[in-house]
Formats: sequence, structure tokens, C-alpha cells
Amino acid sequence: MEKNNSEVNLNCSAYDYLLENNKKYMDYTAITFENRKITYEEMHDRIEKYARLLYKKGIRKNDVIGVCVVNTPESLYLMYALSAIGARVVGFSLFDTKDKVKKDIELTRPKMIITVDMMYGNFKDFEKSLNFATMLYSPMSSSENKKLKTLYKLMQITKGNFKLSPNSNLEHLLKEKVLEDYEKSNYTIDEITDIMFTGGSTGVHKGVDLSANGLNYVVEGMNSLFKAEPGMIHLGNIPFGHMVFGRMVMHFALCNNMEFALTLKAMPEDFYNELVRTQANAAVGGPIHWVSLIEEVNGKFQPKSTLKANSLTNLQYATSGGEAKKITTDQAINNALRFCGSDAILGDGLGSTETWATIIANNGRKNTVGTLGNAIPTVQVKLINPETGETVKKGEKGLLYVSGPQVMLGYHDNYEENQKVFSYDENGVKWFNTGDYLIELESGEYKYVGRQKRNFVSGVDNIYPEQLESLLVTLPEVREAVITAISDEMRQYIPSYHISLYDTNIDYELFEKKLEKLVLTRLGESWLPGKIEYFDEPLKRMANTKVDISYYSNRDKESKQKSLNLEK
Repeated sequence: MEKNNSEVNLNCSAYDYLLENNKKYMDYTAITFENRKITYEEMHDRIEKYARLLYKKGIRKNDVIGVCVVNTPESLYLMYALSAIGARVVGFSLFDTKDKVKKDIELTRPKMIITVDMMYGNFKDFEKSLNFATMLYSPMSSSENKKLKTLYKLMQITKGNFKLSPNSNLEHLLKEKVLEDYEKSNYTIDEITDIMFTGGSTGVHKGVDLSANGLNYVVEGMNSLFKAEPGMIHLGNIPFGHMVFGRMVMHFALCNNMEFALTLKAMPEDFYNELVRTQANAAVGGPIHWVSLIEEVNGKFQPKSTLKANSLTNLQYATSGGEAKKITTDQAINNALRFCGSDAILGDGLGSTETWATIIANNGRKNTVGTLGNAIPTVQVKLINPETGETVKKGEKGLLYVSGPQVMLGYHDNYEENQKVFSYDENGVKWFNTGDYLIELESGEYKYVGRQKRNFVSGVDNIYPEQLESLLVTLPEVREAVITAISDEMRQYIPSYHISLYDTNIDYELFEKKLEKLVLTRLGESWLPGKIEYFDEPLKRMANTKVDISYYSNRDKESKQKSLNLEK
């Protein structure tokens, strides 16, 4: 059955947009979880039940409600129920420390936090002092594995992740019959519906105010680049509670009447097995997920030995996001997909928390390999010369500015940061500076250069860390690399290399000669390292799977301080 292409109102809540798109497909499978299959009709019934319950518990339009969830059916019902009521949803990460969580609560001041019980420890010490209620539920609610459910429950009791009051237990409350209806949200365009957190590329933690119509516009834009048909299976591995990437993927899959295959196994080591288990037609992951399909043997990448021939024959779309992928592994990943029987070609894209994820996307089937692809049609983009403020020509490097409904309303209660990133053109149009340097090609596709905030000057040269990192990983010995800046009195800054090696049992003198020749030939003397730090394991990552650049910058500062102390 072909997708319904009739126009749907985008300036509405996420739930209304979902419902309008699903009306003709209620008997299709909406969600799978373990061995369970849930139709669109059943999904909407559960969302409505959750909405009535939450309304009875006092949640109203514009109430700030925190969520800390994992990818289970209950979490999905919860997110859309809060959208139906019109609450403002704050996404808390399962990977954050208690101190970080406390700061985010202080910033957003939620009325209630609904969390999987295993994360209750991050919230329970602050309930009284920060004046919020909590409601718990188990991520095992939909599991059919009774033994696992029992073991999990015992573990949470042992850890103190429970509340004695049944009124604080979502599963208990759902057993009650709630006949009273809820007051459906009267949606206003560009109202705050979600607050997500971002550390960006600088590691500075900020709340991001987003709107539901912005999310709808992203999905509509993605529809023009990817042919999603009702009944196709989309892997649901990216966290949708606290990551805009995961939320966008969920909304895209369900609004296109796909089968959303939820999984709690979201780590790279589980990726291939989950693709096989769900027989997904489409999947997204970070570069680290797709690289898990290959391995390095004798200096060359090849399909991982554990892959099985023709095991992914249904996979049509493979997309990488969240972090710049390495072109050096692209062909090997595509070869691995071919070995597994998939005709998908790994695509890419560019987006941010501030723009509900996707701005530019590469459909591997249509776009040029090595590019980010095209801007989605629901967003306006332009590349600006930061020194002149003028739009650059095709083929010239410029800062990416974005405008449109999907752009954040602003950083939450952060006037100073908003002043830095927003500007208005002569027509009064509001533009967001993403901080990314791009080049538009003659084809209309875009190529990534680097981050504005990571750039630094060494001597008379501008150093673009991402450009240098991409060059270093072309060396067969290098798994990953991060470039940071060390302060220098004569040259302002000099590059510091942090390199993860596949094998540390190498001739370092020979390797560094090869590295020096490569950098000198391709980029120049100013790009050579002032210091090299080697690692025998993958580089440290943040909760959103991006490499933690601030961690390596701090290592440089600590190293310099130790040197100064020794000199004294």
C-alpha cells in the first residue's frame, strides 16, 4: 500500500501530526518489542489512556515535566501523551551524573519527573529541596521474560529504586479505569514543547527550547529525501528521551506508518545482531555503530568475520549521524553491507540539538559519496563569510546559518548565549549560526570543513581540527584522532594530537616520520604536532556518543601545569 501523500497540518502538536498521518493505517504494526507486536490502533489507545491518567494526576498544558526513559513501548506512549496534553517535556539522560542532573533540574524547575525506576537514584535526593514529584515505571513492563523481570525487580529493590506509594507507580496507576477525559492541548505555533540539553562541541552544557511544529517540519523535510513506505521496519535503537536525533527518528518512522522496532540493545556491539533480529529496512547510528561491521586485518579494513552472508537482505537505508563519519571506512562498511546482502549505501548528514536534528542529509542511494548531501526543503540555509557578513559563492568556505520552524526558540534562560548565535537579516528573518564551516558544491550538495569554535590560529594559519583529524585516520595505524590547541607565546596555539591506535606495538619513530610527511605535504608546517598522545583503545565519548573533546583539552592543561610545576 502506498503512502498517503495528502497534505497534513504541520503547525500542530507532535501527537496531532502523528494521529493525522496514522488514520488510514490503524491495522498496521506500529511497534515491536521483543516478540510483541502493537498495532497503530493499540498504540493510540494506550497513548490516550496515558494522557487521561497523567491529566488526572494534575499534569496540564505548559507544565514542565521531566522524563528519563529508555526505548520501550511505555516510554513512547508517555512521550506522545505529554504532547497531547501540551506539557513541556525535559529530557534527562540516563548517562548523566547526579550533580549534572541536579543542575538541569535547577535550570528547568520541573513539576514532576517520570523516570524508569533504575534511574530513581539520580532524582530522589532532590525531590523535597527542588520541589518536584516523581513517578516511576519499569523498563521491563513489556518484557515477556518472567525470569529477567523478577531478577530486575529484585535488583531495583536492593538498590532502593522504588517508592512505597502506589500513586507514584505508573504501572499500578494504569490498572485503574480512568473514565474522565483530558483537555487536549490547544496548540500555538512556536510554543516551547521540549527542552533538550546539549554540550555542543565545546562541552558547555545548555538547555535548548524547542517546538513541536519544528519537529514536524523536520519529518516533512526528511520525507522528500527518503522514500519511507507504510509497513517498512525501522530499527528503534537511538535513545528518544533525551536525544533529538532519536526523537526525530521515532517521529519520522511512526508518522510514515512504519514498524518501529524498539530495542534496549543500543550499543555498537549489539548493532549488527539487532539489525539481523529485526530484519530492519532502515537504520541509523553513529559512525561507531557502522564501524562495528568491519575490522582491520593486516592494515586493511574488511567485513567483520562474525558477519553472515545474506543476513541483511532487507536493509535498504543505512544512515550515519551524530558525528562526522570517516571517509576512509566508508567503502569497507558498504562492502560489509554487500556481503550481508544489503544494497544500502551508507549515507550521512548534518544537524544539531538546536535544529531538531537534521539540516542536511545524504541519501546514500542518490547523493555523492563524501558529501553531506542536500539541505532538507523545509529549512533555509546560507553560508556566510564571518569577516564580511556576506554570502559566499559556491566552492567557497562559509559558516552555516539556518532559518525556519525547526530552529530552536533559544537557549533556556540564557540571554547571553542567544545573543551569540542569533541574528536578523535586512528582511527581519531570524538566523541561527550553527558554528559549522561548509562548502556548497556546484551540485548543490554540501561538504563539511569544520567547527568555528574548534578552529584556532597557529602562526599565520587557521587550523581546522576536523580537517586534520580526517587526514590522520587515512593512516592505517590510526583508529581515531582528536586535535586540540595548546597555548603558545610565539604562535598563539600549536596542535596537540590525541591518537587512538589499532596496535600500539609499532615503530613509533617510523610512524611519526610518515605522519609528518603526510601533514607537511597536505596541510603545511603549522599543522604539525606540538605534542602527540597515544591511546590503545577508542577515544573517550560523551553520553551522546560524540568524542569528548573537552576531556582531551583538559588533559593538555593538566600536562602543561605539571610541566610548569616541575620547572619551578
